[in-house]
Amino acid sequence: MIVSIKADIFNNDKNSSDLSDLMHFFKKGRHRMNLRKIDDFSAFENSQWKQTLSRSDIDFLKEGMTIVDKKEIIVSESPSDSEFRIKEAYCYLQQPLSIVVENYEYEPVFINCIFRNFGNELITAKDRHWLKFENGGGASDNTIKGMIKELFNDTVFTKSKEKYLRCYIIKDSDREYCTINQDDTISIKKLPEAKFRFLKDMQIPYHILYKREKENYMPDSVYNNFLQTANKNDKKKEFSRIYLEFNAHQKDFFDIEKGFSHKGRLKNRKSLQADVQTLFEKLKDGKDLNDRQYTLIGSGLPFPNLKSDFSEKFNAVNRNDLEKRIEHQPLLRSEVNPADQNERNEFEHIINEIKYLL
Repeated sequence: MIVSIKADIFNNDKNSSDLSDLMHFFKKGRHRMNLRKIDDFSAFENSQWKQTLSRSDIDFLKEGMTIVDKKEIIVSESPSDSEFRIKEAYCYLQQPLSIVVENYEYEPVFINCIFRNFGNELITAKDRHWLKFENGGGASDNTIKGMIKELFNDTVFTKSKEKYLRCYIIKDSDREYCTINQDDTISIKKLPEAKFRFLKDMQIPYHILYKREKENYMPDSVYNNFLQTANKNDKKKEFSRIYLEFNAHQKDFFDIEKGFSHKGRLKNRKSLQADVQTLFEKLKDGKDLNDRQYTLIGSGLPFPNLKSDFSEKFNAVNRNDLEKRIEHQPLLRSEVNPADQNERNEFEHIINEIKYLL
């Protein structure tokens, strides 16, 4: 994060020890100091604290003062809803950024795959405990509500508790279909407000995945590998042969785990939602998805412990294969940095948002 320190902090000699505490963050590269105004820089130059710093430390601080590509907090002596007292700032900055996922056991392998291929410095941040995963407990917001209730009870914290959270929430969309329009544009099912309303009200940054869930991001290369390596009678081979005939949009919203089944029983095609029936009526070559194919793929990918073991396949996929699975998706603009008007693919977007908040 960018830590902008105002003149009144430097003008109070009693803050020298607390400034030295912040200096540990700066020297480790975890956060950066910035001086927004000439008065702030002048106060730094004339502060007692500066006299305790080595020349190399001073040069290091000045080099980082022009970098403003991160989320900013302002440190001041004055109480304010938008500014932090110095001890308050230290406690806030000491927290790792929590990436809250729906299932801590199964989801991180997917997010780590994105990190590894699109922003490897986030792997380093995780290894240094500047970033961590947090279990979201499914699609609910109970973890965030619990953190707001149980944390930040020390008297140093004077604001509404949600202002101290350092979180980024990633949720499955759980979308079951999209509509392919006559002009080949795509209409996406609108998400229920319950999925994001609490987070929006609390101003907690989040991202809802475009595809149904993480399994829908698995590259085709993994299924092609099943065709090459599976035993002759292995049902993964039959499933993969049909799945690879799906178009990109069908792959986005098909239930990889359950297929067209409910509680282990294949649904009658006519009982599916009309929009689901329409999406899966034909394969990418224009041919009908026939009843035999529907039956073979309808029970989902026959993979034991799919949520855990199949997810491990993300460890072996590369950036190029991942990009192929999202190349048809709309580009995204930053939700956390209003000044950033660049458009990015979904994976680059997630990386950019996390790096900004970190």
